[in-house]
Formats: sequence, C-alpha cells, structure tokens
Amino acid sequence: MKDIALVFLGGGLGSVSRLLVGKFYKIWQLSFPFATLTANFLSCMAFGVILTLGVERLNLNYHLKLLLITGFCGGFSTYSAFIFETVELFKTGQDGLGFTNIAANFVLSVVGLYLGSLLVRVI
Repeated sequence: MKDIALVFLGGGLGSVSRLLVGKFYKIWQLSFPFATLTANFLSCMAFGVILTLGVERLNLNYHLKLLLITGFCGGFSTYSAFIFETVELFKTGQDGLGFTNIAANFVLSVVGLYLGSLLVRVI
C-alpha cells in the first residue's frame, strides 16, 4: 500500500507540473505542441538528474525511486498527449509538423536524460 501511495503522490506532483507547463504555453496559442515537448524534455532531464545523483551517488532507496522516478517523472512526461497531438497534426494535413514532433520528442528526450546526468556529473 505504501508503494501505491508514493507513486500516487509523485504522479500527482508530476501531473501538476505538466499542467503548469501547459498553462505557460497556452498564452501563445501555438500550432506546434511545445508544451508536451517541453514536459517530456524536462521529465527526462529530471530522470537523468535523479538517476545519476540519486541512484549512482546517494543510493536512493526503493521507495524514493518509486516517488521520484515512477511517480513524478511518470506523471510529468506525457506519451499519450504526444501521440494524440502527433496524430492531430497528421489528420489536419500538417505532416511536416507531425514528423518534426516525432523527431523532436525522441531527440530532446534522449538529450534531456543525457544533460540531466551530465549536469550532476559536472557539479
């Protein structure tokens, strides 16, 4: 039961963070899904920081990993929104933006994880 509560709490905090990123981008009414791209990038960057700092250096216990990695990062990133927005771009004839969204999410997610890990190693 404790595991479920930790993932629930972390996921809630991650989901609220995702909502705030979305509200930030709503101001500009952009046709490209930058909010989802940003949330996925930041989530992967946080994952890299947590993984490198918490797992490799501080030896985080199982429960903190559940809270931070499974919960927070899982709630903050948004694969389903990424897929939905990509399909919408294709359905509306914006194939170039659709393929750009796919590439950008993949590349920036990998870069985010790497940068988060690198940040911890440099500091």
